[in-house]
Amino acid sequence: MNTSFENSWMFERNFGGNRGHEGTDIMASVNERGRYPVISMTEGVVEKVGWLKLGGYRIGIRSPNGGYFYYAHLNDYAREFKEGDEIKAGELLGFMGDSGYGPEGTTGQFAVHLHVGVYVDDETEGEISVNPYWVLKWLEQQRLYYQF
Repeated sequence: MNTSFENSWMFERNFGGNRGHEGTDIMASVNERGRYPVISMTEGVVEKVGWLKLGGYRIGIRSPNGGYFYYAHLNDYAREFKEGDEIKAGELLGFMGDSGYGPEGTTGQFAVHLHVGVYVDDETEGEISVNPYWVLKWLEQQRLYYQF
């Protein structure tokens, strides 16, 4: 079960209007929903969970330092998360899927993958997206693996 990702920061997207890609997609080598685990990169608190038209089933974790970590296109969740739930770094959040780009339950509009977004507070502009590619490259070099 291998995954891959590239620096796709601000690549053009057009579903829901022309926009830049605010994240990194971790692609599954086997295009099968529910096969690849999604692990939290940080401890924090669940701030958002549930369906978004673009992101499908998603979960957003607010870290103690204020960063917001967004995981989208999930197939399912590891448990029934609620806003306010505490999360530990390394905790299983759910499994990769291909949900999104339509009304709740839409799947199959793209290959199975995990969209990772990271947002931080900028004192002048408010919350802004930052490129998660470099964080993911660092984690990849650390050979961090989840075993369950």
